[in-house]
Amino acid sequence: MMIFKYWDKMFNEGIFLIRFMFIVVLASYNSFHGMSYAQSKMDRPNIVLYLADDLGTMDIGPYGNKHVKTPNLDKLSQKSILFNQAFSTATTCAPSRSALFTGLYPQRNGSHSNRVAVRDTVKSIVQYFVNEGYRVAIAGKLDVGPRQVFPFEYIPGTNRREPGTEGKKGMFPDLYLEPVDKWFADREPSQPFLLIVSDHSTHMSWPLHPEYTAEDVNIPPFHVDTKDTRQLRARYYTDITKLDYNVGETMKMLERHQLEDNTIVLFTADQGPQLPFGKWTLYDYGVQVPLIVSWPGHVKKKSKTDALVSHVDIIPTLLEMIGGKVPEGIDGQSFYSAVKDPNQSHRESVFANHNGDKFYDQSPSRMLRTSSYKYIVNLEPEMPASAGKKPYPSWIKKAEIDAKAKVVVDRLNQRPAEELYDLKADRYEMKNLAGLPKYKKLIEGFRKQMEVVRNAQGDIGDNWKKDLENLPADNKPNPLIPYQF
Repeated sequence: MMIFKYWDKMFNEGIFLIRFMFIVVLASYNSFHGMSYAQSKMDRPNIVLYLADDLGTMDIGPYGNKHVKTPNLDKLSQKSILFNQAFSTATTCAPSRSALFTGLYPQRNGSHSNRVAVRDTVKSIVQYFVNEGYRVAIAGKLDVGPRQVFPFEYIPGTNRREPGTEGKKGMFPDLYLEPVDKWFADREPSQPFLLIVSDHSTHMSWPLHPEYTAEDVNIPPFHVDTKDTRQLRARYYTDITKLDYNVGETMKMLERHQLEDNTIVLFTADQGPQLPFGKWTLYDYGVQVPLIVSWPGHVKKKSKTDALVSHVDIIPTLLEMIGGKVPEGIDGQSFYSAVKDPNQSHRESVFANHNGDKFYDQSPSRMLRTSSYKYIVNLEPEMPASAGKKPYPSWIKKAEIDAKAKVVVDRLNQRPAEELYDLKADRYEMKNLAGLPKYKKLIEGFRKQMEVVRNAQGDIGDNWKKDLENLPADNKPNPLIPYQF
């Protein structure tokens, strides 16, 4: 019996030793190849995606504007990587946000015109990150739909009317952040989250009582310097500073709840401002967006990159950053390599479209942009300019006596079939080169590329027009999710 007990002891100790060695080997493997699956799920970073509304990239401090006060965005950029060439896929709110939240171009997800929702068969950022174990919530503006595609956890009470605008005409929704602070406090700490803070600034109507004077603002070369222009930009700048304050409050909340060190912060905007050559147009002032990415310990501070990226790339990039599964069949491509190394390139060109807005600029157009050139095709150039491009009366008056003003006003009133701009020599897209023989081969190349890109999206011929003509009277085949005050 003693012999059997001895062998039993040796056998059990041997099994223990084998198990112990297996655990050591497994731990070593995980140490070398990364955390175990359970650990990686538990320790994954949180994400805050801060989305501004109708913001011009050149109108904030991190991108060189010295006239507007954006101390919190300046501070964020000091610990982030800044993308110099990031672009929206559309020129109005619903299409641009829908593309960002689905990783699909507007023609493919269905929201190719403002006030039109996506197809109900599409997947969104919600499903992708819920499948990765994330809690996905949104505060502020929604403007996407239908709800089954975007089943965000909505933080109630984050929309309110801007104080002091009661009884006044115009759109004056305001972001209220106190419920977000409570959401941070009440959340389950063991579950990672993706929080979208969707600000209403700087969508018009801008604050009625500006903090800036007419002399404080700068006027870009593609605008006409008049008293009206300066007064309007003073209100716009005031809303930018208000947006900046909200960014600062959000960052303070992360610090207060000890979330800053393990949270990816991404700041961007849906498209450019509601000013001439901005929103409703495919010029850079309309579709270039700020993109600032912070991730303590992973992103090189004060870095910049010229990698060419699109809003459709954000979902796959964030999924790769958390070690998640990047979906197949979407238009987006992860630019995580450029986040890690600012010298890395990404896309050769980016695409964007404009199919019109029910009340404003309804002229359809398409864009391809490389780092050197911008190509725009206007599908119905005979359509006159409408509210989005219409010059101000003071511009027209000044154009009668000022040659530079006349150039700007004429550009607003003209809509050529094709436009080509040399972005290295003509940053503000003032000189259309499309009709010059020197650029014939370049134009032909862009035409072929545009045909390939549009065909891949089913954007063939007049399909876009038929889609719009077949919309129901309310222009909403699937309802957008409204503001929730």
